[in-house]
Amino acid sequence: MFSSLPLLILISLIPPSFSSPHLVFDPSSVSLIPQEKTNFTVSLSEPLEFDLGVTLKTQETQDYLQFSPSFLISPNASSVIEVNPTHPVNQVYLEIESCSVNGTTVNASDCPVDVSSSFARIRVIRSHPLDVIVDIVGWAYFLAWSISFWPQIILNFQRKSVIGLNFDFVLLNTIGFASYTVYNSLLFFDREVQSEYISSFPRSPIPVLLNDVVFAVHAFIACVITGIQAIFLERDNQRVSRICIGWSSILVLCGVITSILAVTSVIRLLTFVDSLSYIKMAVTLSKYFPQAIMNFRRKSTVGWSIGNILLDFTGGSLDLLQVALQGFNVANFSNVIGNPVKFGLGFVSIVFDIVFMIQHYVLYRGNQVVGEYEEIDEEGVPPLIPLRESIKILILRVKP
Repeated sequence: MFSSLPLLILISLIPPSFSSPHLVFDPSSVSLIPQEKTNFTVSLSEPLEFDLGVTLKTQETQDYLQFSPSFLISPNASSVIEVNPTHPVNQVYLEIESCSVNGTTVNASDCPVDVSSSFARIRVIRSHPLDVIVDIVGWAYFLAWSISFWPQIILNFQRKSVIGLNFDFVLLNTIGFASYTVYNSLLFFDREVQSEYISSFPRSPIPVLLNDVVFAVHAFIACVITGIQAIFLERDNQRVSRICIGWSSILVLCGVITSILAVTSVIRLLTFVDSLSYIKMAVTLSKYFPQAIMNFRRKSTVGWSIGNILLDFTGGSLDLLQVALQGFNVANFSNVIGNPVKFGLGFVSIVFDIVFMIQHYVLYRGNQVVGEYEEIDEEGVPPLIPLRESIKILILRVKP
């Protein structure tokens, strides 16, 4: 206790300011390959009147990085650390373990400067070109998924009909992407949500980028357009099933309840945002079943765009390819094992895409169905004669 007294006196002599002096790493984030030595500059945001000794943590970095853990920062000066990466790793940090003044050493939490946000993020990869390929694959699946919404919309306009498109799928997809849009928008734009996220995950960057927001908004708009088509174009007697109405009500109710709890400060805004991601997951796991069952009962995929499926399959496959390439590049597949939900949802989508392709190209190839529809929770409903055919029959019967 008494050995820390000189340090405490020095801390008390630091002039007050609106923000405490803190250590700054430059660069703060970098990707390197093994043996690619890089210098990090460590400086103070505000000058001190004494020399500051700093020691970095080595326990978690010793298997991946080589560097001198101790250095001295003089007043109005900075220090340079040379880091030599040795083995691939997804993410590792240069962090402050302790600091010292005039021979007195204290833990990072008792440092005379703020080191709570002082760190450098390092990713050691096998290959920079492979890292570029990972980014290209990411943009490719983003493009494929974005375009995948339009073949169904175009097909509906061309046929002037939505017969064959399952309304349960349309409703669930709209709910899912509405949740996903709010989720991405709040994480990207809302400062309070971002602050709560950083507080919960201080070493993790915000997991949403601008392209995520653009994709979600675009997908939601496309779902709304498809929903409008379902209302105004020819649809025979198709409607949303009772099962889907019940399931959709539960999902919407969950979103409404958590939003009210967040607005009234019963739960954090971040908890509400997380609940939206769970709603999107639930939708993804359930939305394909109605369309697959409808195709099976009709023995046809007429009205269901195969272009949508091919693009979705392409996007999903590229997504999983990116995950695999990322894992290989850092010699660590924890991005699969550590996030089984994301991997599982992508896998489920691909499985259903394969089911739809088998239905379209193998089981019901060339099958034509004229306008019957059976709700997925009702059995034994006889096929209905389409409206146009009914009018023709009526005209023939009344002719003299």
